[in-house]
Amino acid sequence: MKRVIYTVIVNGYDRLIEPEAYPGWDFICFTDGKRIGLRAKLGLSKWQVRQLPSEDMDSFRHSRLPKILPHRYLADYDYSVYIDGNARLLCDPAVQLETMGWPALAIAQHPYRGTVFEEIEECIRQGKAPRDLLQAQRDAYRADGLPEDTTLLENNFLLRRHNHPQVIELMQAWWEQMNTHSHRDQLSLPYVAWKQNYTIHTFSHDLKRTMFATKSHGRSFLKRMQRSLNKRLARLQGS
Repeated sequence: MKRVIYTVIVNGYDRLIEPEAYPGWDFICFTDGKRIGLRAKLGLSKWQVRQLPSEDMDSFRHSRLPKILPHRYLADYDYSVYIDGNARLLCDPAVQLETMGWPALAIAQHPYRGTVFEEIEECIRQGKAPRDLLQAQRDAYRADGLPEDTTLLENNFLLRRHNHPQVIELMQAWWEQMNTHSHRDQLSLPYVAWKQNYTIHTFSHDLKRTMFATKSHGRSFLKRMQRSLNKRLARLQGS
């Protein structure tokens, strides 16, 4: 089975983190070339750098093209592990994937909020996307019958058999939702999974923390402090 770990960095949002080497895995970074570091530019990194063609879309959606549609970009691989540009793996993902049975699609539960509708309200509160888009998305999902208790997932670590026909169908529907509503991809994947009656293999955030870690995105010190405070408040409100 040909396997790949990949990430996407667009518009200098993150600085590429050099990974540990894990046997049997290739490493690919899709990028527009900003902030990938001298080591990667010189070809001395474990990451294979692939230029992401420019598209007539905002940077949010541009970065999510390979994230959501890996079958278009990684068709020659059988299994993929996506990580955000600010993330690093703490161990060989194959170890845990063996215990999971190499699921077609596996994602961790969200650590702070339990449902899609809770996340929409939090995105509105924090101004994560235009209020009118978020409200329209909330209203559309409710009108379509999405259950109020639909579980929220955290999409910065995605484990996939990305060429599986059902996964391709799900990812394409996810991309369509991203272009119909807000760019907040955590809101739309549970909806399309429900709509297609597709069961995503979910695992706990505690398990995820043994496999995966993140650092702050390329934000100012004030922005990082504000985000940290918001997370602490969300944790307290959920306890």
